[in-house]
Amino acid sequence: MPLPDRPLTALLIRIRNQTILFDCGEGTQITWRRNGWPFRPTGTILLSHLHADHVAGLPGILFNIAHAGRTEPVTIYGPPRTYEITRNLTSIVGWVPYDLRVVELDGDDEVRLAEDLTLRTQRLRHPVHCLGYALEIRRNPRFDPERAAARGIAMTDWKRLQRGEIVDGVHPADVTGPPRRGLKLALVTDTSAFADLIPFVAGSDLLVCESMYIDDAEAEKAAERGHMTTRQAARLAASANVGQLWLTHFSPSVQDPQDALALANEEFPHAVVGETGLSTTLRFRD
Repeated sequence: MPLPDRPLTALLIRIRNQTILFDCGEGTQITWRRNGWPFRPTGTILLSHLHADHVAGLPGILFNIAHAGRTEPVTIYGPPRTYEITRNLTSIVGWVPYDLRVVELDGDDEVRLAEDLTLRTQRLRHPVHCLGYALEIRRNPRFDPERAAARGIAMTDWKRLQRGEIVDGVHPADVTGPPRRGLKLALVTDTSAFADLIPFVAGSDLLVCESMYIDDAEAEKAAERGHMTTRQAARLAASANVGQLWLTHFSPSVQDPQDALALANEEFPHAVVGETGLSTTLRFRD
């Protein structure tokens, strides 16, 4: 539930000229405006599950996207019944100038959002159908102009090779270096801990993970209710060799989420406790 000093969980991801929203609890539009990010570039919304604390903010967000002048389609991805819930919530929004699409996913899905951007899903363990998401940005190998010139490829055709086209019998692999590491962002909330989470989030540059309960003594309750403790989230990050861990989705009974930091650092040294306005930039590693 929202608290006076702790809004409900939502995450905005900016990739080049587009933004992607992950979950949309009540009041998301307020925090969004406070941080000064525009609404118009948002064309993708990811819903982990359909409990009110993750979807009740949709009408306000869709309304703001409309009034920001967006006419390009907006697609909402979520578990089964997302279409039904979206239809009910948007009945109070009225007409919007864009095509609102809904795609229902089950888990173990792969969706190409852009040429170099892939969305993957994992079925989580929660009392209702819940999805974890991983966004992966592919990075092309480095183009080698000297090798292209040696093959007799004119400079005017270099862009075609970089786009993956074959030019005069020359393949892109003939004029590029070895594969380069891309970027990965994993989003895991409302789930108990289980082994298959490790390969799903493995190698993420940033893992955003729930930490409903701080006290280790509440591990059994967390498992029963489909949630995780701080230590479980930190162990997941360590086992999956992620770059950073953001802890989020704390129980209303947790008075100060910052109390989780010392405990998390016992298992994983690169943990951060989520707070309103927290942001970072993920960059390719050369």
